[in-house]
Amino acid sequence: MAGAEEQIEIPTEVSEGGEPPMPRREKKPHEKGITFRDFNHVKDFEDLVKTIVQLCDGEEQERLREMEDWIVKNEGAWVLPEGFNSFLGSVFHKPDWPSAGRIAMVRLLSYGAEQDDIVYILNMDRKDHTVMNYAQKIDRLPITEQESLAMFFCNLFETGSASQWLLYTSEWDAPGGGLPLSNIRVTTKVAVNALLGDTPALVDYGSALMANLATKEVFDDVCSELAMAILQFFQGKPPEEQVFRCMKALGKFCSIASRDVPQLVKMIGPEPSKFSGMSPRVDELIQPIMARLAAVPMF
Repeated sequence: MAGAEEQIEIPTEVSEGGEPPMPRREKKPHEKGITFRDFNHVKDFEDLVKTIVQLCDGEEQERLREMEDWIVKNEGAWVLPEGFNSFLGSVFHKPDWPSAGRIAMVRLLSYGAEQDDIVYILNMDRKDHTVMNYAQKIDRLPITEQESLAMFFCNLFETGSASQWLLYTSEWDAPGGGLPLSNIRVTTKVAVNALLGDTPALVDYGSALMANLATKEVFDDVCSELAMAILQFFQGKPPEEQVFRCMKALGKFCSIASRDVPQLVKMIGPEPSKFSGMSPRVDELIQPIMARLAAVPMF
């Protein structure tokens, strides 16, 4: 994998007001996140073809051939044409296309996220927001699709350029109305829904995504939303690895939103000391959080 200084940068977006959204580029060397690499990408591609090929028109079948060059023959994402996101739109958003095809496609994107050139695909989607509009529906998707999406978002922290894409703040109109969407808003929703999800795999991805987001500089309101999900998660009895990931994230969010998040911890609970003695590394994370709680008034 290329070093942080060699990674491909996504061209800076410009918002409607003419100002580029924050963050625009890495302020420090990229810290690789927690990722998941247990793939049989050839089988995933075969599953994709098997489930959708009969539904594809001639142009979409050509996209499948190009995907084979990218993902199976390892020729790089550059072999995909500019209109590839239209094909993604068919897979993700046509109601009569099968769930199994969406799962296979997301798994292939997750596999491809190991390479810097995944940003080429993400960059193509800046106008139509095909991927993010699909991810925004995570709470309404079948569990297996939720798991695939959460893993994909984790794997985008493999490289600096892809992980920064997740944090873009420029907004677009949500399909069907409602609050405007942004990459960071959707990423936050995926993280929260995964952490509080219904399967062990989904929760594991959610805890990893929390830890990954804690390696970035995010805004105070994002910190508060993520922290509230962590506190709800801490109401249960999670395993040590997931406590460690989320406690580390909670400490980072306390340092960014240095008043709001500690106040949330004090109001909502449980106090991090609930997990004292779980392991030395968890104890090490608890101590500075408890010091922050002691220094912050309730109101």
